[in-house]
Amino acid sequence: MTRFNKKNKSKFANPKLLITPMMDMFTIILIFLLFSFSDKPEKINIDKDINLPNSTSTNDYSKSIKLYISDSNIKIDDKIITKFNNNEFLDNFETIRKPLYKELKALKDNKNNQNDHILFLCDKNISFKTINNIMKTSGSAGFDNFQLAVLQK
Repeated sequence: MTRFNKKNKSKFANPKLLITPMMDMFTIILIFLLFSFSDKPEKINIDKDINLPNSTSTNDYSKSIKLYISDSNIKIDDKIITKFNNNEFLDNFETIRKPLYKELKALKDNKNNQNDHILFLCDKNISFKTINNIMKTSGSAGFDNFQLAVLQK
């Protein structure tokens, strides 16, 4: 059994704040945030017959496959895949969904293509059932990562 005396008790020393390493850390975080939040709006040519909804969010779509859906046709970039009527898409697999599937499957199987993301540019008057069937067709071709485009306010 030992007794503690005031003489044996060491004095508590306040830790010193090292400002230089902390400033280095904040500088690195600041540089990281500046590079990760850089503003690069994507310029996309939209067909005259597509009327997109509005939004305030921003994303980088430069590496996405752009799939355009209007009242009259479906395009991937500038290539028209199929022409259709909005109501016709739901029932007509052979002439509408099959060519879309073949084109998307060819893009997915292409070894030079690193994109697995599809950006849907759909007219806001297209029915949800039509868009849903196009998304299902895209998913069955191997694309499971997609977004719907909107106009920035």
